[in-house]
Amino acid sequence: MTTLDKQRRKKLQAVVDKDYSYRSYYDDDVEVRATGKCGYGVYAVRQFLPGELVMEVTGQLISKKGYEGSEYVMDLDTKWYLEPSTPGAFMNHSCSPNCELVQLTKTSLGVVAICNIEADTQLTFDYAWEAFDWNPKCQCGSRNCRGWVVAEDEVKKMKRLAKNRKKKPR
Repeated sequence: MTTLDKQRRKKLQAVVDKDYSYRSYYDDDVEVRATGKCGYGVYAVRQFLPGELVMEVTGQLISKKGYEGSEYVMDLDTKWYLEPSTPGAFMNHSCSPNCELVQLTKTSLGVVAICNIEADTQLTFDYAWEAFDWNPKCQCGSRNCRGWVVAEDEVKKMKRLAKNRKKKPR
């Protein structure tokens, strides 16, 4: 078995995406497609009105005890994370989201429109992550972008972490 370098992995992933449609998803309401700058995203196929359920997010339940998480994981409750399946795994963050997550059942979350959403609009929610060294810079492009994928009340902490990160030699 050989390890994959980044270039080969990217090339082979393109084959998986093309031949097996692993990252594609489509139903009458939403679809997964390439965003350009942020990999893949979930897009509205039709209009959604404020307060309307856009989709249910299901997936694998994982105990919070000892789990480090992934870039897709969502908080389900105090004991469980939800590692979402497609299309939920491809919803991107925005500091000005058009959707929010709500608890639908013990094992699923709902994506609810918080404003009018036209067809072909990317569906986003605010990840509202706690500030840590690993938080990525935000690429949402909204007028009120916080600069990092963190909760609004975590921005000051994130700025301190980013400042300390620059001081550390690599």
